[in-house]
Amino acid sequence: MWFWLERGFLVVMAGAVLAGCGGTTSSSGGSEVVITDEDLQTVAGNLCAVKGHATNVGNLRINVTIQYEARNATGAVIGTATATFQIAPFSNFDFSNATRNNLGQPSSGAFTNGLACGGISAFKRVNVDVSQA
Repeated sequence: MWFWLERGFLVVMAGAVLAGCGGTTSSSGGSEVVITDEDLQTVAGNLCAVKGHATNVGNLRINVTIQYEARNATGAVIGTATATFQIAPFSNFDFSNATRNNLGQPSSGAFTNGLACGGISAFKRVNVDVSQA
């Protein structure tokens, strides 16, 4: 009996540690990406984009597309932005407007409607699409 109680405690503790990790996981087949550390970034022209960290914990090269909504103080959507990039198996990618993706474009685009970061009260990730490259 003590053996099972001890093992159960270890499983609960491992779950508690993992529950403390931020971010979102999205998967497709043998690929899985974890998105963390998302924040707003001021870019050229006083525009705003999202920067963040993505980790591919799968064994396939993947394409990732993340869609965001910018919201005002009342919660209304005032603009959208998209981050698009590719990640090699078992590796990391820090996406931002200043970091180029595999196509040579900014890995995170600026919000529509010419939004500056100061005009955004909150932003929300609305979709993560993961596909094999």
